[in-house]
Amino acid sequence: MLNTQTAPSPATEHEEYIWMQQLQEPEQIKYQLTAWQMHPAPETAILQQSIQNLLSNHSDLNTRYEFTDDGDLYKYPDTDWTACIHHEQTDSDSVAGLLTTLAQLQWQPESMSPFLADIISTSTGVTLVFRLHPVLSQSFTTEELCEEIMADYTRLSHSTHPPELIPINLDGLNTMAQAHADSAISDFILTEFRNTLAEPDMSADDDFFDFGGHSLLATRVIGNLQNNHGIKLTFNDFFKSPTARALATVARQEQAPANTTEAQPDEQAPLTLAQDFLWQAYRAFNFSPIYNLPFAVEFQQTINEEALHQAFQDLIIRHVGLRTLFRSDGKQTIQYTVPVAELKQYHWFWPSSDSTGATLASEAAYQFDLTRELPLRIRLLKAKNGHTILSFLVHHMVIDEWSLNTIMADLNTAYAARLQGKAPEWLNSVPSIHEFARQQRLHGIDPQHLEYWRSRLQGTVTGLNLKTAVPATGNSVPQVEWLQLSFDHTFHQQISAFARTHHASIFSVFYTAIASVLQKEGNLQEIVIGTSASGRTDPNYFDTVGYFTTMVAHRIHFSPQQTFDSLLAATSQQINESMEYADIPINYIQQAIGIPDNQGLMFDVYIHIHSGNALNGELNTPQGTVSYRQILPERNESMFGLHFEIMENLINNQPSLNMIITYQAHRFPSALVQRIAAEIQQLLLQLAAQAVIKAGR
Repeated sequence: MLNTQTAPSPATEHEEYIWMQQLQEPEQIKYQLTAWQMHPAPETAILQQSIQNLLSNHSDLNTRYEFTDDGDLYKYPDTDWTACIHHEQTDSDSVAGLLTTLAQLQWQPESMSPFLADIISTSTGVTLVFRLHPVLSQSFTTEELCEEIMADYTRLSHSTHPPELIPINLDGLNTMAQAHADSAISDFILTEFRNTLAEPDMSADDDFFDFGGHSLLATRVIGNLQNNHGIKLTFNDFFKSPTARALATVARQEQAPANTTEAQPDEQAPLTLAQDFLWQAYRAFNFSPIYNLPFAVEFQQTINEEALHQAFQDLIIRHVGLRTLFRSDGKQTIQYTVPVAELKQYHWFWPSSDSTGATLASEAAYQFDLTRELPLRIRLLKAKNGHTILSFLVHHMVIDEWSLNTIMADLNTAYAARLQGKAPEWLNSVPSIHEFARQQRLHGIDPQHLEYWRSRLQGTVTGLNLKTAVPATGNSVPQVEWLQLSFDHTFHQQISAFARTHHASIFSVFYTAIASVLQKEGNLQEIVIGTSASGRTDPNYFDTVGYFTTMVAHRIHFSPQQTFDSLLAATSQQINESMEYADIPINYIQQAIGIPDNQGLMFDVYIHIHSGNALNGELNTPQGTVSYRQILPERNESMFGLHFEIMENLINNQPSLNMIITYQAHRFPSALVQRIAAEIQQLLLQLAAQAVIKAGR
């Protein structure tokens, strides 16, 4: 608590400016440290009294700054000098280390004085240390303060010759302090690596991507470091410096934000901005199955169907989004939570004994009524080989790709517990998508993030104009086809090496290869390409199941002499940079650049990656593991002219890649798409071969 005798006063313009800089870049705005060896050694009690008198004469040296509710910055003088003056007794060898520690201290305007004095006593003498914050630089200098203290010391000690102040060279101190800070940040980053990747033996020099890291996990690491420690990193940092030690040298540390997320028991909420956009599109398609997500896996060993039923029920209870109903009055759509006690009124699980005549195709085509039934259907089927097939049909309104990874991990936990007759013990509770929706609606759209997209996409060429494509017309009969390209483990190793050499991700390499082939096919000067972003800007919601995903658009420019490497660098830079601004739904972006709502999406090409595909994995049981493998659904509907899905699979600890191209064949003839696919495959194989050649040099 402040001991004030003087009324608070408004801060000066200079103080406001430095205060704001301190908040925005605390690692840059630091105390200025000055130190002297005093010879002969002074009487420390008199020296301390002289400093105390200085503080009494100049109240600004011992003041605190607070931002009022009215938006004004005020300073509050404090009459307690004890927080400003410190007397340390140590040995001579420890002085340098103590100075390094003092140099690292960051000013906290609400609780710390902008001027601090330290008296360090050793057996060989006394060191005087001043720390003066730049907020005082217009009012005081170190030299003036030092002169006033020594004059008062001379008066109080009745000395004719005050001690000589011999400056201590602190040139190397900042380097030492930065090295110490980098080491601490490196430890935080390494801990986050170990926890996220479940690799407790990782070292500070181990590469994040060598241990199974990918872009979604990098998102989690970046968010947790920012939320828990105030350590700020970007995606570009990650790909250029993928070890904890290297990242520490480019990280910026700020004050960690306060965790204000609290789960609320409210049973209803508005839609999130992403859900609202999806609902509008869903309604435009007359609530057809186009937004069904028909996941399916085949278990390679025997499965306990009742335990699986119980495990999925555990997930529905844990994740509110999976027990949500939607009601619309035509103007506003609200989502409601189904209470756990009422779940028995809803039919959402069918064992294999109750699935006669059902197929994966019939399940995928099911048309949900989200106002009356849960947004998921779990059905078990029997394959001809006797294996059990899990059909997990869920509506896109309540789940995204990130959520699928969470669901499969939680299913593993719950299934293992139910096999032993127990309820699962969750490591944490998760806030609901409903709470996120309320918070998002309260804060609204970030205008700076919206301006980021407007400035980059204004005037872009929309759609995709290829020479042999058929122009879209309102009378076109939708005809959707798809094909698949497969890349084995060896290719995965080679293309990973190529990506790493260019400080890029596998996704960026595929993305650039697709863009390059399309450019040559249409002799394009630019193309706008859509992709998915996690939409999870708050780490508190990383384990929340819900639809957070946003579509983002990238404007790729081409030039005649551009090499693939330069195109990759520019594309990767753009993708990684944009992730920080990916909380803005695409409809808001299109409105900002003047595209009418009835014109549809600005891009015909959509590319996204399923990193660490969760539909190939294992369930743990007391007797061992039960492996499961993804069954790809038939693709007979698509919002996009050309839709590229890159699937990164891990089967038997061997990573591989598939790329599925879904296309509107009434606009992009099959012969054209097959040629594009062949050219993309050829280019990717050439890039992989480059990595082999470089490795052999």
